[in-house]
Amino acid sequence: MKYSRWVALRKIVAGTVLVALAAGVSLFIKENLDVKSPEDALPDLSIQVNGLAIAPEMALRAGYEWNFWTTTEKNTPTYTPEDLLRLVYPVDMPPRSVIDLGFSIDLKELRISRADDAEFRYFIEMANPGEGQIIAPAQAGRYMYKIEAGFGRRGSVIYYLLVDIKEPA
Repeated sequence: MKYSRWVALRKIVAGTVLVALAAGVSLFIKENLDVKSPEDALPDLSIQVNGLAIAPEMALRAGYEWNFWTTTEKNTPTYTPEDLLRLVYPVDMPPRSVIDLGFSIDLKELRISRADDAEFRYFIEMANPGEGQIIAPAQAGRYMYKIEAGFGRRGSVIYYLLVDIKEPA
C-alpha cells in the first residue's frame, strides 16, 4: 500500500497529539500527588562544609509557600528564638570554613541573614551570598543563619542553620 504525503502528515500530527496528551496526563497525576504531600514536592537542600557533606537534618526547614497548578500550599509557622535553639542542631566547624548550599531546583533568589547575638533575635542580611557560598566567621561562637530561597513562580522556602565555630586545638 502506498502512502500519500497527507496520510503520512496526518499520522505524524496524530502521534504528536497523543504524545502531548500523555505528557499532560502524567503532569496532572504528578501534580495531584504533590498537592497531597507538599513536603515531598519541596526542593532538597544539601550543605557542605569545607567540601564535606553534612546531614540534611542539620538545617531546619522552617516554612514554605509553594505553588502548584491548582493551589498554593503555605506552611509559615512563627518560631521564637527559643524554638529555634530547641529545633536546630549546631554544626561544629573551624573558623573561616566554607559553607556551600545546594538546592535540587534552580534558584531564582537567595537571601542569607546571620544572627550572632546571644538570643538570635536580630538577623542581619549578608551583602552578597553569591551562588550559596558562605564563609563562616573567624571568631569562635555560635551563629544562626536564616536562608531564604526563592524559586520563581514555584515559591519559596526558609531554612535555619546553626553553626558553632570552635577554635582549633
